[in-house]
Amino acid sequence: MVLFYQSVQPITTLHDAGIQTVTALSFDPVSDSLWAGVDSGIVIALHTAQGLRGVSFPVGGGLAVKQVTVGDNYVRAFGLAGEGLGSWAKGGMNKWYFRPKSALTAASSSTFTPNLLATASSSPELALLNASTGSTVRQVPVSSIITHLQYSLSNLLSASIDGHVRVHDPRSGIRRENGEASVQAHSSGVQDLQVTGNFFFTIGRSLRRGHEFPDPLVKVYDLRSMRPLPPIPFSEGPSFINLLPKHSSSLVVTSAQGLVNVVDVSDATNASGFYQVGNGLLLRLNYSGSFIGFGDAAGAIHLLTAADESSELYFNGFEGQPIEHADVPEPLPDITWTDSTPLNSIGMPYYNTLLLSSWTPRFVSHGLHYPPPSKIPPQVLSTMKVNENIAYAALPKELRGRRNRAQVTNAKDQGRFRSGKNRRDDIDLETLSIDDSVEEVPRMYRKVEIEYSKFGVEDFDFGFYNKTQYSGLETHILNSYTNPILQVMHYMFPIRKLAKSHTTTNCPREHCLLCELGFVVCMLDDARGTNCQSSNFCRVISVLAQARNQLDLIDYGREAPYDQMIQSFHRFLVDHLSLEGNSFPYNPVIYQRDPYPSGMNSLAAAPITQLLGIDAKNVVTCLNCKAVREKENMTHIIDIIYPRPMPPNEPHISSDFTSIIRNSIIREMSHKATCQTCKHFTTFVSRRSISTADLPPILAINTSIYNEESMKFWLDTRQGAFLQSQIELQGEIDGLEDPEIATYELRGPPQQPQPSKTNQENAKTKGGAFPAKPRNSTHASPSNRDKSLIKHEPLRFEELPTPGTLVAIDAEFVSMQQEEIDYRSDGTSRVLRPARLSLARVSVLRGDGPKEGVPFIDDHIHTNGDLDPHLSPFTLTPLKLVYKKLRLLVDRGCIFVGHGLSKDFRIINIYVPPERVIDTVDLYFISFRQRRLSLRFLAWYILGENIQTDTHDSIEDANSALRLYKAYQDMEEQGVFDETLEKLYREGRQYNFKPPTPTGVSTSPSKSQTPGPPTQAPSPMPKFNLSPSMSSQQQQFTRMNFHSLPDMSRFTAGHDWNKSR
Repeated sequence: MVLFYQSVQPITTLHDAGIQTVTALSFDPVSDSLWAGVDSGIVIALHTAQGLRGVSFPVGGGLAVKQVTVGDNYVRAFGLAGEGLGSWAKGGMNKWYFRPKSALTAASSSTFTPNLLATASSSPELALLNASTGSTVRQVPVSSIITHLQYSLSNLLSASIDGHVRVHDPRSGIRRENGEASVQAHSSGVQDLQVTGNFFFTIGRSLRRGHEFPDPLVKVYDLRSMRPLPPIPFSEGPSFINLLPKHSSSLVVTSAQGLVNVVDVSDATNASGFYQVGNGLLLRLNYSGSFIGFGDAAGAIHLLTAADESSELYFNGFEGQPIEHADVPEPLPDITWTDSTPLNSIGMPYYNTLLLSSWTPRFVSHGLHYPPPSKIPPQVLSTMKVNENIAYAALPKELRGRRNRAQVTNAKDQGRFRSGKNRRDDIDLETLSIDDSVEEVPRMYRKVEIEYSKFGVEDFDFGFYNKTQYSGLETHILNSYTNPILQVMHYMFPIRKLAKSHTTTNCPREHCLLCELGFVVCMLDDARGTNCQSSNFCRVISVLAQARNQLDLIDYGREAPYDQMIQSFHRFLVDHLSLEGNSFPYNPVIYQRDPYPSGMNSLAAAPITQLLGIDAKNVVTCLNCKAVREKENMTHIIDIIYPRPMPPNEPHISSDFTSIIRNSIIREMSHKATCQTCKHFTTFVSRRSISTADLPPILAINTSIYNEESMKFWLDTRQGAFLQSQIELQGEIDGLEDPEIATYELRGPPQQPQPSKTNQENAKTKGGAFPAKPRNSTHASPSNRDKSLIKHEPLRFEELPTPGTLVAIDAEFVSMQQEEIDYRSDGTSRVLRPARLSLARVSVLRGDGPKEGVPFIDDHIHTNGDLDPHLSPFTLTPLKLVYKKLRLLVDRGCIFVGHGLSKDFRIINIYVPPERVIDTVDLYFISFRQRRLSLRFLAWYILGENIQTDTHDSIEDANSALRLYKAYQDMEEQGVFDETLEKLYREGRQYNFKPPTPTGVSTSPSKSQTPGPPTQAPSPMPKFNLSPSMSSQQQQFTRMNFHSLPDMSRFTAGHDWNKSR
């Protein structure tokens, strides 16, 4: 029987409080309350259908709450951070907290017997806990990381990342690593698991032609035989499944778009109920006797109820127990302090680390006179004089320089900063050898920690550690574990040229990885040894991963299995590059195969597919009737398959690197199914068939090292090294080895996985790449847009920039994340992670000509959480479009004038050659003074104007920097600049280098007065009017293709890529 539900007023308490996302829900079984977990890692109680806010407490880790379970007298929860599982009273007091050695990945929502709770961690490990105390009853290793746990009548079911659902027997202590029985429900991971009676239901992802895709079916299995039953179709793609507790045969299937389907799984003829809830991404679902609750990404909780409209709405159908409010702490005792009051009457706070009084005896001296004092030399004793109770003597000449000198060990190498505070000029990396240290890692190969001074990460001297022309990518930003893959892509010539060419097209996607890869490649090419960062690329990864519900690709700044994340990202990136670079049927031919039919240019595959795609036939043979059928198989990534240990009587399988790569391409596998020819349920053998000529020019490989057995293949032995710098591969045609040979060279070598390391620099690429040898859109403007705020006038055709064109630029930023600071007990502090800033506005002004100082770019950038396109009076522009405008100016050879441009360009994520940057911070600077002057003070002193009085205006700041540069030129022509600069520093000290606050009449020097207020002599510098009037006409910025297309004769025999574009 399927109940019919109706919508009621949603609960918006959390949304009104500014909470963004509801990630977990659970109805209270004994009171009229609903418990919600949010993305900040806090569990909140909401009472009655009106959502009255009650108790709240954190689950640990600061990330989203993953699961909330509520019982009669407890609330159990854990978060995505995986710090542990806790149990709290409904008043908010913590009862116990279980912390595994590695990150917690799953916990059962129910118990087996009253007190047996199941949890799983990323070790991978399965643990049984005492539900009353949180103590460990049993821990056993498992074969794969578990993502879901559910108890059935007498068994424990686990779903793992390898797509298997395994049955464990808790009565036998879950002794078997692979369970009592198992079935592979999905080939690429299980997304949700539910159990009722003798049936269980799963949703997940599978592989189709080498690509992951969400299964459009809810799979049903019989728990007794572990065989599949007819699945439940759901065309929208299921994202969550749940069972109704009082109607165990009713399954609630939910899509990510808010479509809800309530299905009666026991009666296939009964009609299903469809409901649409909310407009945003649906995150979690829970249920009670008569209510179904949904949490969305906006912080609202949507409710469906089967109760009668005339009845009073209770979550459980009854009023239940009274609401338990937060525990009130006991008041502090009133202590009357006297000289005889004992100190222990104050009491001690709770602590989770050992106090100093808990030291072991090893840290305590064993005698009253230990250590003994040093003996006084006889030379001192012979000359000692006593005055009352003090003895003193002169230090003899022969003892000077030896006594009273503390022995200081060599300080740890500190980071070098451009400001020179911690510079150690006695270190020369070029003179270091591998024998200069007795430590395990020689000094020249030690890891360099990026440190932060008071001037931020920009002050770190990367150039001291990198003397080459090859630029590195910084690792202090989130998702920087992708840097090795980016470097591999950059040094692949065809991929590099493809990405750079794509940036010249009018790509309509706001979040495009191929565009961002092209921007990073251009930046690395231009930098030539200067450090770069891929912050925009990493930001797009987070956006796209959340859109595809692949949250395991996002780095939250905590300990994570980077070896697995890099391999998953490798496949994720290549799939996106293939999709985003596909312009079928206008794809250019970038790799010429011989023979290649003429007239096929319009039918070419996506460029990435031409470079990395393995287009093979999958030959499937029935072992019973020998029937053979073929089907196409396309994949971009090769997952290495290692040979299994064979019994002594079986033939030996070659385990050298070349053979393993070839076997992974051919990929012989077996499975069981019903043959359509002989109608028997029998075994099938599938094997890829691909000729040598059809092998791609580049092989992208995931090493698939997940355990010690796989790692053993990569260890060098006396017989030689496993990894080869060059391999020769042969394809296979009709089961026979192709005599033609393809030669590949190693370009991106894999590294040994180090899951215990938390630094992202230790997580190198897990994929190898082998190239073959001889072979404008903007957001819709809101209705309340204020056209009077448009201050820029786009360039006319005759004003298009040419090499040497002078432009003034300034940018404003918003803080997306505050910096993390570690405050020490001695009052000092250390920046652990700098603040994360995002571009909010950029203005570019004409630097000369009749419209000098008039802006031609003044864009406000759509930033998540700050500039809302529905509320802002400004026309908001996507960050990628703004970046392409600035990239155009850089490639056209413009010269940029501004104040503090190094930090601006760094956050914008663009590299400008130093010879084309004029920074007024450096112009008005005396090196030995070690103080740089602010734009506000320079404008007040040199230009006689007060700027930045209320807020920062990027047009005003850029115009002030431009006028300061013009003033510098005039003073240089007159030969008075050095004198003026000395005077500026000398008199600026009196004002603490800050302009005085105006009181009624401005106290700054006027344009007819001298720039120095103390001396009222005529100004030595001429005065100019450098602020032409601005026009408010709005036009679209002119776009141009400015890249010269690469020479791809090596791959296309001179074919022009953009000719068809």
